[in-house]
Amino acid sequence: MRSLVELWRRLRDERRRTRKRLPALRAADLVLVSHAKSGRTWLLALLSHLLHRTRGVPVDELWEGDNFHRLDPRIPVLFATHERNEPRAIRRRLPDLVRRKRLLLLVRDPRDTIVSWYHHHARRSTPRTRVRLGLPVDMAEIDLAGFVTDPRYGLPSVVDFLERWTALARAHPDACLVRYEDLRERTVAELDRLMRFFGLPAHREDLEAAVAFASFESLKEKERSGFFRTEKLRVRDPADPASFKVRRGKVGGYRDELPAELCARLDRLVEERLDPALGYSGSAAGSRIAASM
Repeated sequence: MRSLVELWRRLRDERRRTRKRLPALRAADLVLVSHAKSGRTWLLALLSHLLHRTRGVPVDELWEGDNFHRLDPRIPVLFATHERNEPRAIRRRLPDLVRRKRLLLLVRDPRDTIVSWYHHHARRSTPRTRVRLGLPVDMAEIDLAGFVTDPRYGLPSVVDFLERWTALARAHPDACLVRYEDLRERTVAELDRLMRFFGLPAHREDLEAAVAFASFESLKEKERSGFFRTEKLRVRDPADPASFKVRRGKVGGYRDELPAELCARLDRLVEERLDPALGYSGSAAGSRIAASM
């Protein structure tokens, strides 16, 4: 009986999320696609502060849906998705619906992505969320190595995601790809490129101010103090740095947390499966794809 009740609740929640998310997707001008833990919150903090300085939107809000569009119609209506967290009805339609929108694809080295995703669910998410995403309900039952190698939700699934969405972005008539690593290395230049893609160019002083506002230490302090209105940037355990939404953000940080033998296995998978033009294999040219979109 209990399993039937749980199934009914899951189906009910799925229908509710579809009724909420599908109209939002249809109404959007711009779709931001990324795998979870690819730096989306940081990117939105950067862009939101730029829009605060250039368009006068509230300083303590993040760009979401039509919240900024209502204040300034020149700002696109945004639909941000990780795909996996969408109801099945939307996941099935997402590629076709995205083809009719402007597309911003944010990518990150999948090895860093999957390690960060493990820490997020080990310390921040609820069992209910994990069930919905197809993850282990009790994260204490699986260690980091087991998580990152699992084909259902580990590195292979992140590589699958990047393969599909990179191909879709290449064929899209109005797409922009940004790599997290490029955003870290040359933040002002990448923000300038993005704002031009949106049709909302910004002055250099505003770009630099946004970078300072959304630095990692600044965002951690804002998360600790509850600066932003959104629940997405609410600290779970102030005494546990790994429980923060803004955790490390280090490029190549997976090598600090995994044994060398396992790192070599993950490196081989990326080398064999992922388009080298993305810049995540040993022989790649870092931003070749990003520069061509």
